Amino acid sequence: MWIAIFFYFILTLSISLSYYWGRMTSMIDIGTFDQAVWGTLHGYPFLNTIAFNKAINYLGFHFRPILLIFLPFYVLLPKVEWMILAQSFALSLTAWPIYLTAKRVNTSESAAVLWALVYMINPFVMGVSAWVFRPESLAVPFVALALLSIEKSNFRLLLLSCLFIVLCKEHFGIMVIGFGFLWGLRNGSWKKSILLVSFGTIYSIFILGVIMPSLSPIGKHVMLGKGLGQLSRYSWIGDSLKDVFLALLFHPVHIAGRVFREMGGATYLVFIFLPFLGFPLLAPEFLLPGLADFLANILSAEPMPRSPCAYHNACLVPVLTVAAIYGVDRISRWIKKFSEKELAGMVLFASFIFGAYFSPLPLPGTYNLWAPTHFLSRPDPNLPAIRSAVGESSSVSAQCGVGAYFSQRLKIYKFPNKVGDVDTIVLNLEIPTTGDETFTYLLGMRPTEYLSTIENLLMGTEYRILLWKDPWLVMGKGQIDHPSHQVIKVKDKLKQLKKSWQAQFKLQL
Repeated sequence: MWIAIFFYFILTLSISLSYYWGRMTSMIDIGTFDQAVWGTLHGYPFLNTIAFNKAINYLGFHFRPILLIFLPFYVLLPKVEWMILAQSFALSLTAWPIYLTAKRVNTSESAAVLWALVYMINPFVMGVSAWVFRPESLAVPFVALALLSIEKSNFRLLLLSCLFIVLCKEHFGIMVIGFGFLWGLRNGSWKKSILLVSFGTIYSIFILGVIMPSLSPIGKHVMLGKGLGQLSRYSWIGDSLKDVFLALLFHPVHIAGRVFREMGGATYLVFIFLPFLGFPLLAPEFLLPGLADFLANILSAEPMPRSPCAYHNACLVPVLTVAAIYGVDRISRWIKKFSEKELAGMVLFASFIFGAYFSPLPLPGTYNLWAPTHFLSRPDPNLPAIRSAVGESSSVSAQCGVGAYFSQRLKIYKFPNKVGDVDTIVLNLEIPTTGDETFTYLLGMRPTEYLSTIENLLMGTEYRILLWKDPWLVMGKGQIDHPSHQVIKVKDKLKQLKKSWQAQFKLQL
């Protein structure tokens, strides 16, 4: 089991590092976490200038104080790689409490190993590595540990696990409520159950209703705001937490109808339960802790949280795995034809099919959403020269796919935001993917707008080329003379991009 965990750690670490070093990431993801930790270290708690093009406290956008654990590591060496290392460690180590839980429930060590592997190859877990780092991933082992503590009737371990979990995202207090009810149903100790449910309820109300609105740039949870594009995920339900709660309470049929008829809710349920062959449904009480993530994902107007390639379901996988373990235990008592080990093997096979198809690995015949041009990448040797040209204190407007390399500063924005105001513009004129969706994600804007904005900058007098090291382009404000030979080279590069993008992505440029 430990050998499997070790190799899984190496695999997830390799994927995340390769994606980060290969520019397969976004400043609106890892860049925001990096800036938040760096800003806190330099006297600007949870600094974020990327989300709203102005300095805000990131906790008003997403409540993830768990990022503070990286402060001592950033004191030693301010590198994103600390976060990547922590995520790989968390995701791989989660297999151990799942193994221990399965060993207690199924009383079979070999079946327990199979269940741990089921967790590992689930697409919702494998896919997290491609996002380089997500703070929610740090909660995953503690979700599994909380489930183990319920099986072992260890309330102290459950409470400690829940205290860590709630630091990872704002709605995880609702997950704690689920753990509280599960404790009561499983162990019959309703006093402790009520204590945990009360803690989760008070915490959720305090964080979602008081702390976040006071820090939010719009006075409430950002995802309840209107006119914010893909951020306005729950505004269709209501304008406030109270409205959302009342709508779910009094109009569940109407909301469910829209979710399943218009928003792909049925497909999402298939993605969730089919890799487990539906066995979690045989132990529905063990799904209670997953209700928070399940509702957050299925009610989102933005479809991305329901994708098997997204990170939003990582904390659901331990819940589903443990529920499946109990489900198999129950069905094996009713139907003697198959042993627990055989049923676990069936789930492993189904999970392998799903996990391989949606994994961020360059496997033939798979979905391959990310489609990196190079799977294994090293740190870009040009980055030191680029960072030197940009400077440590200058304000920057950076291309979405490279901004995470320059996020340790007081002012950084997603290109072309703040062009005209910032000191420096940083671009990389090659997008390292062959996938249509990932291409747009890494570019951060429409290709036609991207190319025309660069052309206008070259023709203008506000910025000049500070450095052209194909494909890197750094432009600085305050000088009007472009090196003519570099302008010609950049324009030639833009012509090549138009031609290759038209052929590769069938774009009308």
